[in-house]
Amino acid sequence: MNGKMKKNKRKWLVGIVGAALLASPVLGQSANANSSSKLYGFTDTKSKWQTQIESALMDSIKESSLQYYSEGLAKRPALAGSAGNEEALKFAVDQLRKAGLKPQVKTYDTYLSSPKSISVTQTAPIKKELKVIEDLDPQTPYINDVIPGFNAYSPSGTVEGEVVYANYGTPEDFEKLKELGISLKDKIVLTRYGKNFRGVKPDLAAQYGAAGVLIYSDPADYVRGDVYPKGPWLPSDGIQRGSILSIYKYPGDPLTPGEPAIKGVKRIDPAKAASLPKIPTTPISYGEAKEILKTMTGQEAPAAWQGGLDFTYHLGSENTKVKLSLDIEYGQKPVNDVIVTIPGSKYPKEKIVIGAHRDTWAYGASDNVSGWAATMEIAKSLAELSKKGWQPERTIVLAGWDGEEHGLIGSTEWVEEERKDLTENAVAYINLDGVAGQNFSASAVPSLNQLMYDITKAVPKPGTDGSVFDHWVSRSGTDKPRLGQLGSGSDYTAFIQHIGVPSIGFGFSSPNGLNHSAYDNLDALQRFDDPGYKHQTAAAEMAGIMALRLANAEALPFKYSDYADNVLALIQEIKKNDTFGVDLRRLEENTLKWRDTALSLEQASAKILADNKVTKTEEKQLKEINRALLQQERDFINKKGLASREWFKHQIWAPGLTTGYAALPLPALAEAQMAGDKNAFKKAVKNLEKALQDAAKTADKAIK
Repeated sequence: MNGKMKKNKRKWLVGIVGAALLASPVLGQSANANSSSKLYGFTDTKSKWQTQIESALMDSIKESSLQYYSEGLAKRPALAGSAGNEEALKFAVDQLRKAGLKPQVKTYDTYLSSPKSISVTQTAPIKKELKVIEDLDPQTPYINDVIPGFNAYSPSGTVEGEVVYANYGTPEDFEKLKELGISLKDKIVLTRYGKNFRGVKPDLAAQYGAAGVLIYSDPADYVRGDVYPKGPWLPSDGIQRGSILSIYKYPGDPLTPGEPAIKGVKRIDPAKAASLPKIPTTPISYGEAKEILKTMTGQEAPAAWQGGLDFTYHLGSENTKVKLSLDIEYGQKPVNDVIVTIPGSKYPKEKIVIGAHRDTWAYGASDNVSGWAATMEIAKSLAELSKKGWQPERTIVLAGWDGEEHGLIGSTEWVEEERKDLTENAVAYINLDGVAGQNFSASAVPSLNQLMYDITKAVPKPGTDGSVFDHWVSRSGTDKPRLGQLGSGSDYTAFIQHIGVPSIGFGFSSPNGLNHSAYDNLDALQRFDDPGYKHQTAAAEMAGIMALRLANAEALPFKYSDYADNVLALIQEIKKNDTFGVDLRRLEENTLKWRDTALSLEQASAKILADNKVTKTEEKQLKEINRALLQQERDFINKKGLASREWFKHQIWAPGLTTGYAALPLPALAEAQMAGDKNAFKKAVKNLEKALQDAAKTADKAIK
């Protein structure tokens, strides 16, 4: 649909959509014949009503509103626990109230860290104090609120030692250094961002005896064109901040794992908190890293380790030394989530959650003011529909998470507090983290893949005559673009991997190097990422439509037969790497049985909806089918958790222990393989067999 077609359709819809039309339709009632074709999970009649509601929502989402919200939220740094965060909270709450909503602020008492002073000094072969903050224009608004380069949860301390260059700080990189005979004992490790989560780098370095870690953004990875302000790439003084909390062990408040950080909860000693890092770690710019690297001698770094600076990188020797002096303040500080609820009319207990984090490292226009502004705009638009007499059939919750940048704090604590209700009633979680850019991508559990395809077909791609789906297909080179797997690093983590709520995250991005630096600001967003806020508008439209589909569907639009096919492929990958000789045929057979019952469940609901008139008996059957669809993901939750980290309970998805961000599918099996533990592997196989059997029984029971 091109822009002109979209505009004309909206004008037509605004003229016909009133209170009566927006009310949930009575099945069998006539609807306008011009409405779109049948939607998955809906009868033909209800599809027409649903399409009109979705179009009315799209008409309500305004680029001008997104700009207004963004300018109000990104004018000042809003790190959790800061004055700027409090100001951004007040702005958001005020705007939501003006829209006629009743936002709730949910506060958690969490263990946060903030920098008192950061010092990095090269002590040999020359003595030089290195810069630890960007060279910002003195007229930059709220310049004093911009914190220096900082890795949250680094311990305080002063350490000095010889510098060793360790490439990206992956397990393979550290093993290569060992192979080359280079000891890390009491050394300062210099590593570049990329390949794994930043928190993995100091975790591994500590295991090899390092005293401290410096992390920088190498130009080979972060400069592929003009640097800011001429372009969207990182200038030489830019510093990527970020947390090094071991969220792949457990996310959220480090002192209350598995429990919400509320009054009266038992807190563990910080010294016993497994997610807290062990050695001082701080980020620097590539301009300052250059000062260190150019003086380093010793062995020449391998060819694959060479970066984007204009000289040959060496691994280091005793001639280059650095001292880190970090004074980090730790303490209990509030993390404030914003929760908006649009009550459901027919199934009020069941809920769809849309969430975006609202805290930022500096100005954070892209990460993640863009996602939070989009969420606020969806809330405002749903409120406008409500004023016309419409209600979703299932409850829609919209959330602004605080403390995500520190370690997924706000979302994790909320899920832990609402665990019972969410486990019983949450339909799905939709995550918006960074939606400003030109190129679309998505990650999800496989049961939501088809819904994502359908939604992207319904929303035009800004700047083109086609849909977001057309753009996605064009970029992917296939008519069925691949969705990513859910590892960790954003707020879906607690939903899918702790309690088994089907989750999806999507948005737009463009190639740039400004993330987590003081240059991720409104100017960069408006000139490079998303001029005119058009893609943020499209992201809000897609998230809003997805929530409406899930809220109003007669049969929930999940496809667990697709999920089973995906799991079968994952089992094949495990078989390729198997050295234990364990028979996995029962695992495959159970997966095929689940696929067959899931397909039967989908066919049963499709048969009911095909008649276009749902009888009371069929409505009861649909209710059973929907409860089964809600349960399917939960069937893969092992209450005991993974052997390596009990907080993570999903048997299909977890983040990798040495990647942090990237997913490790079938984690219990994969970790047992990596550890060479046959008994653990056999136990994991039995647990997964039972989960697959449970999933098949859940589906089978609903159609008998």
